[in-house]
Amino acid sequence: MKVAEYMTTAAQAQTAKPDTSMEDIAKQLTKHNCSCVVIVEEERPVGILTKTDITRAFVEGVSHDTSAKSFMSDKLICVKVRTQTDDIADLIQKKFVHHLVVVDDEGNFSGVASSWDVAREVSLDAKAFPYNRELW
Repeated sequence: MKVAEYMTTAAQAQTAKPDTSMEDIAKQLTKHNCSCVVIVEEERPVGILTKTDITRAFVEGVSHDTSAKSFMSDKLICVKVRTQTDDIADLIQKKFVHHLVVVDDEGNFSGVASSWDVAREVSLDAKAFPYNRELW
């Protein structure tokens, strides 16, 4: 199965601009009950902030008006919309991340896939497996 079939699409995902304050990002995460905000500039993902990042920032004493750009993770792990679930699962495990940013062929933001999304899909796939398998 391709990641495009179960990712949170760009239209559904929470995004912000690099100059958005950490306070506004925290409010966005809380309001929408999501685990990350993708930082986007001209349709291209340039960073990501997760609930863990926000918690770490405030514990370290980062000011509420600090911009997302100064604290976001900018070493994104991006995958194409046609990437298969097995490859997504491998990346999540090897890179020790919970979110992968999904891009189209031009590098524009298409969505985000979380470790939870992958676990759900793998679980559903495993449950359906006996019914989809051809008999020998």
